[in-house]
Amino acid sequence: MKKRLILSLLSAVLISANINYSSVDALTLPIRSVNSGYTITKPDAQITIDDVKKSLNISDGIEKEIVDTLQFQIKIDENWDNLKVDKDMDLYNSTGKSIGKPGDILIAVFDDDNTDINAITMGSITTHAAMVDSDPTKVLEVFPDGVQNRENDWRTRYKKILILRPKTNEETIKGAIEYGHTKINTPFNYDLFNKTTTDKFYCSQFVWRCYFNNGLDLDRNGGLAVFPYDFISHKTTIVYKQGE
Repeated sequence: MKKRLILSLLSAVLISANINYSSVDALTLPIRSVNSGYTITKPDAQITIDDVKKSLNISDGIEKEIVDTLQFQIKIDENWDNLKVDKDMDLYNSTGKSIGKPGDILIAVFDDDNTDINAITMGSITTHAAMVDSDPTKVLEVFPDGVQNRENDWRTRYKKILILRPKTNEETIKGAIEYGHTKINTPFNYDLFNKTTTDKFYCSQFVWRCYFNNGLDLDRNGGLAVFPYDFISHKTTIVYKQGE
C-alpha cells in the first residue's frame, strides 16, 4: 500500500513535468522493508524525492509538499480504523448508489480496489474527489473530459471512501455548488502544481476552488497543489466512512 502511495505521488510529478507515465515503472524507489512489509520514514521519503530531483527540475516548495502529502496519506492509511467519524446516520441508513448531502466532499481512498491507475482514469493523479450537487443524486467532478455533472454512484463505484462536510453555512455551500455549475465542461488540468488557474481543473483543485471562491480555503497545507486528502483538516468533519 505505502509503495503504491509513493509511486502515485511520483507519477504526479512526472506527469506535471510532461514526462511519459510509463517511465515511472523504470524508477527504483528506495522503500525500506520492515517485518515483511513496506514502511517509510521522513528520511526515506526525502531520499525518494531526491532521486527524482536528480532528473527533474523540482523546486524545494514542490519537494516539501510531496513529502508532506506522502506522509499524511500514509498516516491516514495506518490509522484508518481509528479515524474520528461524526457519523451522519442519514447516510449510514440510506440505500442505493448515491451517497452524501449537498456540498459534501467525496474522497476515493487508496485501496486495493481503488488502484493508482484507476485513480488516473477517475480524474486525479493521487486519489479522486468530488462534490455532491444540490440534487444529491448528482455530483460535480472532474475527469479527463473536464468538469462534469454526473450520476452520484459513489457508494457502489468505489469500495473505500470518505465523506467530508465543510464546517460552514448553507449560503457558502450553495455558492460553492453554483460556482461549480458555471465551470461545467471546463477542460482538465494536467499541471497539479498550478491550482490557482480557473481555466482548467483537476478533481481536488475544482472542489477546492468552488469553496475558495466563496470564502473558504480548504487546502490543509496551503501548498502549490491541492490533493484530495488535503480536505481532511479542522475545517471539515468526516461524516461517513466506507470500506476497511
